[in-house]
Amino acid sequence: MVTIETLANKLAQARLSGGTVPQNASEGIDTIEKAYSVQRIVENLYGMPRAGWKIGATSKIAQEALNTKEPVSAPMFVPTCYTSPYQLTVHKGQGVSVESEFGFRFKSNLPARENLYKLDEVLNAVDIMFPVIEVVGSRWEGGLGNVGPVRLVADMVSHIGLITGPDVTNWREIDLPAQTVTLYQNGEEIVEGKGANTLGSPLLVLEWTANHLSARGESITAGEIISTGTCTGITPVVSGDELIADFGDIGEVKLQITEQ
Repeated sequence: MVTIETLANKLAQARLSGGTVPQNASEGIDTIEKAYSVQRIVENLYGMPRAGWKIGATSKIAQEALNTKEPVSAPMFVPTCYTSPYQLTVHKGQGVSVESEFGFRFKSNLPARENLYKLDEVLNAVDIMFPVIEVVGSRWEGGLGNVGPVRLVADMVSHIGLITGPDVTNWREIDLPAQTVTLYQNGEEIVEGKGANTLGSPLLVLEWTANHLSARGESITAGEIISTGTCTGITPVVSGDELIADFGDIGEVKLQITEQ
């Protein structure tokens, strides 16, 4: 039977060097709790400073695509967070896709505690908002579509990289659920979404995240970023693609994909 340490090493190697891991390599890693334990070991193997947390499966579309019924989280790392415009080189064969999301940077710590965090308390800890493109892919053979929630979590919720757009300081004045987000691929409009696609509002994702992490003994630290899940679904990309996520008056995020 596979150990948590063995699987973590396989997934970490695929993230760093490319390739995929057979799905049967997760035999015995059969609970979400074990999957989050794999994440912690991968994080220790990387030894990279944490940039924040990505939250996935916050929309019905993403939950259906990823075969999960609830949101999930994974750490993001400083060396895999970039500023728009950016050209990102990805590994071949890992089913790379992009997601248009709202990101938030925190100015205050939200440590783990027994009592639930209330929405206002979480929002008072936020510094700025920015539009982002998250790049996702799967280190599992067969891609994202059939991995299931346990493998999804073990593979850092498929995170590859985060590209951030312009800082938005007046985010409290914006009707985020109603905000339109349009994704363009090579100049063609591909999909349009709303902020409401993420648990009804990206701000509700922040509340969920603070309490989800707290329950797991994790904290949000000042300076860290929370990316709140896709507003525009999961859009496959290939080498040479140019992406623009247009958030209207909030700004744009630009990304070009290349493969190695």
